[in-house]
Amino acid sequence: MAYGIEAFQEMILGSRTKFVAIAQAILRNREDAEDAVQDAFVSGLLHLGSFEGRSALTTWFTRIVLNAALMIRRKRKSAWMNSQPEIHNSDDVGWKEKIAIAQPTPEMIYAERETFQVGNQLLSKLKPALRQAFTLTYYDEMSRSEACSFLGVSPGAFKSRLFRARRLLKQAQRTRVASIRKE
Repeated sequence: MAYGIEAFQEMILGSRTKFVAIAQAILRNREDAEDAVQDAFVSGLLHLGSFEGRSALTTWFTRIVLNAALMIRRKRKSAWMNSQPEIHNSDDVGWKEKIAIAQPTPEMIYAERETFQVGNQLLSKLKPALRQAFTLTYYDEMSRSEACSFLGVSPGAFKSRLFRARRLLKQAQRTRVASIRKE
């Protein structure tokens, strides 16, 4: 389906503010957005003959505007990166030493262990039915339907048990935090 230049220009004039807004959303700058739409207009005119009509003309041109805006942003970003001075100090840490350690630190291991201990203490104070609902959901990662069939209860009963277990655990956690703050 071939579109004429007149139809293309008419579409541009009718939707120019929309195209500028799309470009401005990407570029965050009105002047750059205007440049992107202008670049897109030129590109659209050059490639109008290759438009196959599989989508609306505005959809096709919107994609051209997006590409033009992204291209300007890419150029602007690389220009900014190239203009930054490189600072080298003799006491700089090597790049290998800046990589985060994949293994947990002793503090992380202790905090995790302590969290599990506190969680297990709180869970042990729950009624068995509530504890089962909670552990099947969060420890065993069962879906609600799997847990219901495993326990032999209705979805409503299971949902109620899980809700009560969460509520009691939150209350116990608040009480624990409040008692720690008083000390």
